[in-house]
Amino acid sequence: MKNVPSLSSRWLAVTCAGLYLVVSAVVGVALLAAPRPDADQLDRDAPADVAERTEDGTGVTTTLTTHPPPAGFQHVQGPERMRTVIPVGWRVARGGAPGALRAADPSDSARFVGFGAAPAPSTDIGQTHAETESRFAERTTAYRRIELNRATYAGNPAVEWEYRHDDGTGTQHVRGLFWRVDGMEYFVFASAPESAWPRMRPVYDEMVAHSTP
Repeated sequence: MKNVPSLSSRWLAVTCAGLYLVVSAVVGVALLAAPRPDADQLDRDAPADVAERTEDGTGVTTTLTTHPPPAGFQHVQGPERMRTVIPVGWRVARGGAPGALRAADPSDSARFVGFGAAPAPSTDIGQTHAETESRFAERTTAYRRIELNRATYAGNPAVEWEYRHDDGTGTQHVRGLFWRVDGMEYFVFASAPESAWPRMRPVYDEMVAHSTP
């Protein structure tokens, strides 16, 4: 699976012309070293179908939120018909931007997820998030992109973004998926300290596998 944006600050979300993107900390010159994608760069990446994968990264997983959630997870609902899953016991709160919600691990607030929806801008989704990354990098400490690529999600245009940054307490690892349906842009993301990311990645994967529309 090709990847795209993730995002964060101590909270992360999406933006761009009425979208959302929760950003993090201060400006850092080191960010200027980070590669900046442009629309052409993203176009050269063959779309990856994010929706069509199983938990081990192969095969096909359909998104059926009418079914029971996976063990250890609960269904949650966001704006514009959005549904996904989050770990049991994590409480949903407003995310600080229109259409954005978040939930944190009650035992460690540095581990959190976000999801939501807002009207999509008129620009191509790849271009939108390439521009978003550039702005985010300029105001974020020690930003380092891991991947930012086009994808498809349930047949819809999508972008998946993964990166690291310093949130003031250490390196935070973030991965997010953004996709468009009927003029809306939906997103899910997961963020955790670098040392805790191996335990957080499965949470992100379950959110992706069980999100609609």
